[in-house]
Amino acid sequence: MLDFPVAPPIIVKDTPRPRRITTLNEARVYVRELLHGRRLPTWRDTLARLDGAKTEEEAIEAIGALREVLILEGMIAG
Repeated sequence: MLDFPVAPPIIVKDTPRPRRITTLNEARVYVRELLHGRRLPTWRDTLARLDGAKTEEEAIEAIGALREVLILEGMIAG
């Protein structure tokens, strides 16, 4: 499931330029990086959902959950 596509891709505000998340694995890597600086339960829960996605339906739900958290945090670019 690691190469499961994120459609449409998620564009995240990042420095020095926006970051494009196009697969489940890229989403997992991004959230892991965020957890180095933040220990918020929301991000841990999101990572657990991304890591636990074993079916297409679970992957879709985990990516949707990530998108919702990013929107709530004001981290979606454009």
